[in-house]
This record gives sequence, C-alpha cells and structure tokens, in this order.
Amino acid sequence: MSGGRPVAWEDAGRQIAPLLGSYSAVVVSSNDPVAAAHVALGIALAEAKHRRVVLADLVGDLPPLRSLVKDEDPHGISDSFLYGLSLNKIGYEVEDAANLYIMPSGTDPKIGDEIFRSARWKKLAEGFLETGALLLLVARSDAPGLAELAEQTDGVVLVRDAQLAAAPSALVLARVPAPTPTLKIPLHRFTARAADWRKHRWAYPALAAGGVLIIAAIGAGLVLARAAARPTRPPARVAAAPVPAPIPPPPLPPPETLYIAPPANVNDSASASAFSVELLVANTAEGANLFVRKNGAALPAAAVSPVPIGQERATWYKVTAGAYTRRDQADSLLFALQKSGVLVTESAGRVIRSPLALLIDSVPSQGGLVDAVRAAVEKYTARGLTVYPLIQDDGGARIFAGAFGSSGESAGLIKALRGAGLKPVLVYRTGSTP
Repeated sequence: MSGGRPVAWEDAGRQIAPLLGSYSAVVVSSNDPVAAAHVALGIALAEAKHRRVVLADLVGDLPPLRSLVKDEDPHGISDSFLYGLSLNKIGYEVEDAANLYIMPSGTDPKIGDEIFRSARWKKLAEGFLETGALLLLVARSDAPGLAELAEQTDGVVLVRDAQLAAAPSALVLARVPAPTPTLKIPLHRFTARAADWRKHRWAYPALAAGGVLIIAAIGAGLVLARAAARPTRPPARVAAAPVPAPIPPPPLPPPETLYIAPPANVNDSASASAFSVELLVANTAEGANLFVRKNGAALPAAAVSPVPIGQERATWYKVTAGAYTRRDQADSLLFALQKSGVLVTESAGRVIRSPLALLIDSVPSQGGLVDAVRAAVEKYTARGLTVYPLIQDDGGARIFAGAFGSSGESAGLIKALRGAGLKPVLVYRTGSTP
C-alpha cells in the first residue's frame, strides 16, 4: 500500500505543478506507483485549469487512474502501441474535470519494455509541445526501458525515490520525497469501551428514539405556552413596497487571446539547440535584465523570457543561458557558472529543455561576420531588447529572443516585440554560440 494519504500525495503534486509549466511531456516515476499516480493526478488537476492534460498509465490498472475511467473494459496504451488503435480512441475525459483525459493501460494491462522504448513517444512529445498541452506518463522506477522513455520526454518527476537507478542520466525536473502533511487523529483518543461498541449496538436505536420523543415534547410545550401568552391582534395590512427591476451586471470584456502559429521550421525540431541553463526567475523585467547586464560576459546566448507561472498565471521573467543540442554541454555550462560565482550557490541553476525561440533577424554568411553580428545585436540592445546570436551551419547567423519550452509560453514576448514594431517568428532555434 502507498505510504501517505492519497489527498496528501495529490497536494504534493499540485505544489510542484508550477515548476512544470514550461514542459509538454513528463514521466512521473516511483517504486510506489500508487503514490506516483496520485502525484501525477495532482499535477494534472492543477495544469488542466489552463491547458489540456493527458495522464497515461504505464504501470497497469492503477486504481487512482482506473477509477476515473467509467468504461468496464477500456482500450488503452497496449491496444494502441501493439495493435494500432488510434490514440484518439483511448483518451477518456474525466467527469467534472475539464481538459483532463486518462489513457488507461489497456485490455492487456501489462506494459512491456517494447512500449517504453517505442520511438512514438518522441513524436507524441513533439505534438504536445506544438499544441501547448501536457502529457504525463506514470511509470515504475525499475521498469525496463525507462531510460529510453525518459530520453524522449522533457524529463522525470521522481516520487519518494532518492535516485533513478533504471535511468541514471534522466533529467529530473522535480522531486517529491514525501506527501504534504495532513491532520492525523491519534488512536489513543478512543477508549477501549468505545472501540468495543459492537457489544452494545442494540441500545443505540432505542436511545436515539427516546431522545427524539423528549425533544419533541419539550418543543410542543414551548409552542403552546407562547401561543397562550401572545395577545390577539387584528392582522395589520402592509402595502408591499415596489421591487426595483434587477440591473444586469456590465458585460465582461472578452478574454484577450493571441493566436500563436506553429514553429515555422518543424523539420528542424530533431536538430534544435534544445538545452539551456535556467539561472534565475525574477518577478520583474528590471531584475532579470539587471542580472543579464551584470553577468553578460559569462552568459552565452543569454535570454530573458516572460512566462506565466502558478495557478494565477502571473508573469515572471526567466533568465536562461546557452543553446545546446546535447544535455551534457548544458551541464558543463551549469558547472562552470556555479564554480565562477555567477550563481549564488553551487546548488542554484538547473538544465532545462527550451527548444523554441523567436527569430527576429538574420545575418548572411560574409567576410567579417563577427563584426556584422555584433552590429546586428547592438541595434536591438540599444532599444532595450535582450537578443542573442547563434551561428548557423551555412556560415551565417540568426538573431533570437527568448527561449521557451512550449509555444504557449512565447505569447508575452511576442506581444512585447510586436509592440516594439518587430515581426517575431516562432521557430525551433538552431545553431551554436559564437
């Protein structure tokens, strides 16, 4: 049985949900799969308030997830991956939880390692990224093929376990070592007589009936006494006051929406410079830009990205550095920044996936490229914009702004750049730092 009450594990999931706002495909793993399922459910309920969430069972008939599917024998993951059933037919909408869908394990609840190692997960993760949705996969921490599965997603939320032996190189996005504290009633408050209530349970109905009769008799006596003491008066006629017609509230303004086109270079998704180092999340643009100006020389491809965080979707400003195709390159940058003192403590900072950026300019291949790129960047920094160049395979350079894990995160910066008279294009960022 899972240690900790289900509601406490779900609360723990809700607490870490804001940390996953920039991700689109996450594995929730534990040696206690029931606890992992409750944590994943807490994350899903929090994130479903503002985007679509699909929660998949890769363990097999997990009670917290299976109970949310009303069909008696539902198709699921195994039916899709082994027998070709469309994924659209195995997502079951959860009642009273808009935007939340469950993918059960399937008619054959055993999920084999061939499913974990399937290349389809990467395509699914890319699809969720492009639509701004979230895919949560609940899996055992000792499942064969877990390392391959984690490699195709954004990373892992680790529940209870200190390490992930089956996938030691997986990117751990968050840890949930224990459920949130809940109220516990000590057992010694119940006496032995109360615990042995079954011996005397025949007396409880009689006592209850007697109590009802006594209360009824007392109430009837009070009513009769008040009626006898009250003087009789002719009923007074009171003219009914006119009731004003209700004034309807003013109509609410329509929510502000911004259509975000899919990345313009979808074919570059596999070769995108997807790994960065998250250095700081500030609650003001001034604080984020000050950090970049102070440490700019040590920060390759420094970006400031306004992103919504938390249930209130308040705007915070994420500072990232680096643009790498391999995670170990970002790990090296993180280590160097920790040792150099750019980060306050040696535990600060983390490696994240941010494959998307806004393309705002380009510099063709030419002699004196370095000077041309510097001039292009200074043109925008003089206007108070934080941009960075990446050198392309053709010898030219592209000028980017921001670094995002999902297309939905880019809305704030798109509005700001359009307000500055620019025409940013959402793309998978490619290239390397000069």
